Amino acid sequence: MGATGAADTVVSVPAVITSLKDDHLQQVRALASRTGRAEAGGCLLEGAALITQAVEAGATLRFALAAEGASDPVASLLAGARVPVMVAKESVLRQAVRLNRSVSWLAVAELAATDDDQPYGDFAVVLDNVLDPGNLGTIVRTAVGLGVADIVCTDPETDLTSRRVLDASRAAVLRARLRRYETPVEAVRDLRERGFEVVATSGRARTLQGSVPLSGRPVALVVGNETDGVADEVLDLADHVVRIPMSGEVESLNVGVATGISLYELRARMALASLGVTVAELTATVSDLRDSGYVGEDAVERALTGFTAAERAQFQGFLRRMRENLRRDE
Repeated sequence: MGATGAADTVVSVPAVITSLKDDHLQQVRALASRTGRAEAGGCLLEGAALITQAVEAGATLRFALAAEGASDPVASLLAGARVPVMVAKESVLRQAVRLNRSVSWLAVAELAATDDDQPYGDFAVVLDNVLDPGNLGTIVRTAVGLGVADIVCTDPETDLTSRRVLDASRAAVLRARLRRYETPVEAVRDLRERGFEVVATSGRARTLQGSVPLSGRPVALVVGNETDGVADEVLDLADHVVRIPMSGEVESLNVGVATGISLYELRARMALASLGVTVAELTATVSDLRDSGYVGEDAVERALTGFTAAERAQFQGFLRRMRENLRRDE
């Protein structure tokens, strides 16, 4: 009679990829060029941090590759997202991405398909020959963080899917709607036909962007090359040419920083423009505020017709602060 005991447990050990001929590594190598990424509709993510940011941003990952013996900071996250994970020799991963340093984690992410007929949101950022990958990534990250999804490239070469741009954007590129035109002039003309109000930035502009009179239409912000700025032919087509006020001896800002300031301020201006009649009514009642210390309930109700409860509460708070300021001025 044979001996009895606990049944043997068979542990499945995934095969380790050892050759560049493996199909997954062939896909990785094809993503080294912009043309390859465009044809494959995907891009390469390197490092556990960037992969984590992509998954948390809701990106779709086709598969991931871990170096044999690498630490395991993202496996559970990838498992929860149902992303297949393969193991490969670290030297083979290094060869696949043509790097001299060690590579622990790689993943291939889907690029969002943008149909020409897909509608725009209420704000777009137009890139006029912005070249530096760090600036491009910063602009996309800031735009997405402020609720702007439409990023418009205006030449055939600008590449928002390169490794350096993806790193600088912290994977925000994967959440953006990337649009492309052949020239900046073509982009601006098309956006104007779509109803956008075009605002271009220039250090030579007379109008401060904080006082630009927006109409309430969707806004397209045009930002320019690190050295030359927005091209003159684009400035001629813009509805508004604005500048950020500068003080001291600093004449200009990095385009990534300047774009963030412009995005924030112009979106605030859009919110004010959307108040429309409310602002006009408020202006008409300022003298009443100064004389009596309050706005009559009828005037407030007329001004706030059509607004949500939250918007009404914000406006009431604005009126209260204005009352207090006026009283302090007396």
